[in-house]
Amino acid sequence: MAKTIPVRRKGYKRKGYTATRKGGKKVKVSPAKVKPSSTFKIRDRGKAGRGPKVVPPLKKGALGGPGFFDRPKSDQENIVFNRAREIGERKVVGELRALQVFFKRTDPEKSRRALELSKKVAGSFKGKEEVEYPEGFRRKPEE
Repeated sequence: MAKTIPVRRKGYKRKGYTATRKGGKKVKVSPAKVKPSSTFKIRDRGKAGRGPKVVPPLKKGALGGPGFFDRPKSDQENIVFNRAREIGERKVVGELRALQVFFKRTDPEKSRRALELSKKVAGSFKGKEEVEYPEGFRRKPEE
């Protein structure tokens, strides 16, 4: 769920205009500076250019608990492939892509490893069924 954050309203220059009152009288409103006086709350849209925070938090122990990336690469692959057999390739790839995005700026090495694992799983499964490596990638049928 996206949280809300307080934002300070920006000051601006208002252009002059002519307003018509109910009786038909015309009133000129001169240009004015509107001060940045108030604050208001908006949904947190994330860092500029990175879109809203739509990825739900991972369930605890989703990929074998904490320290997943501290384990040897063979163990990581076993955990990921077993999980793909249990819950399906799309969910596991989604979890790994979420980790890849979360670690992108804080720990690029883990981010690259998560992306590498997600590509291996995506290419080796169709749903919960294991297939040869390149067959798992879905391609549009050639016409």
